[in-house]
Amino acid sequence: MTGRRRRHGGVPDRRAGRVDGRVRGQPSRPSTAGDAPVGRRDTRRLHARQPRPGRDRGGSRPRAHRGLARLDAEPCYFGDISHQENRAFVNLLELDLRQLDAEEFDAEEFGGIALVDHSRPGVNDQLPPEVDVDVVIDHHPPKEEIEARFVDIREDMGATSTLMTEYLQRFNLELDRAVATALLYGIRVDTKDFSREITTTDFEAGADLLPTADIDVLERVESPSISADTLDIVARAIKNRHLDGTTLATCVGSISDRDALAQAADRLLAMEGVTVTFVYGFMEGTIYVSARSRGNEIDLGEVLREAFGEMGSAGGHADMAGAQIPLGVFEEIAEESESMVSILEDAIGERFFDAVRDAR
Repeated sequence: MTGRRRRHGGVPDRRAGRVDGRVRGQPSRPSTAGDAPVGRRDTRRLHARQPRPGRDRGGSRPRAHRGLARLDAEPCYFGDISHQENRAFVNLLELDLRQLDAEEFDAEEFGGIALVDHSRPGVNDQLPPEVDVDVVIDHHPPKEEIEARFVDIREDMGATSTLMTEYLQRFNLELDRAVATALLYGIRVDTKDFSREITTTDFEAGADLLPTADIDVLERVESPSISADTLDIVARAIKNRHLDGTTLATCVGSISDRDALAQAADRLLAMEGVTVTFVYGFMEGTIYVSARSRGNEIDLGEVLREAFGEMGSAGGHADMAGAQIPLGVFEEIAEESESMVSILEDAIGERFFDAVRDAR
């Protein structure tokens, strides 16, 4: 499919009851319900990252897959659903998801590709970076110009699930219990239970979803058991922690489940005297970072972009953010000298401490 470079388009027009694809500085081109099936497959990575999924933007978040399926979409993900909360989410809602293999992925198999809750192929998913994307729906600020046939990025929204709720309402699609539960969960996670970066539209979407959502399932999803591997990561995070005032940074070394970093960052934030946590580890040639903060003293997303944006991918919200940095040269240095953990503490941990000091 051919593509047109667009940015910040696709704002629902409540008065007209349609989606208005708008390119800044150009006239709008309406996109009616007949255009909706353009993105027939949802290829966003459902990685369980988030003690609630995907807290680090970084990666996509299990939201309204079945809602997308109503638009003739096949919800897909790469990798494993490893986080216990995401596994509970998928199992309790009986979501029908397809796991893709990055090495065997063939874009020609699909009639179109839609990215939901992230905007660039190859970032927080395992799509080829050069693959053509048809639809992008997100609320995170893009790092660069987004190229797709249809783009709806609304940075003022607290959650992408709010956008998906609007689409279901605008196209008069059936809202069953599983879809309502998934969407309400997504809004609660992204807005920290309606307490962070929340808008009137997010509140309205939550109110519309509540009567249909399964609250019992939500409670069970949000109280899953913790795996032994996650507890091991939390223990290493506590043992290796370094403090700079109220900022805590810790390298947990080699990991097998990147989602455990977010859980460790959350748990360490409960330590007395700590207002910012920064937990990082490495696997398969990449350094993964998860950060959390309390209060509004700094914007963590901006801090991580400033510190690591040129080294890899970084960003997120004011109170929770993440980054992915190629291990690259650090591996070569480690072979010739000290342990990888010590090297990363000097290179990554100290860089974060510096960025936080500058932000304050």
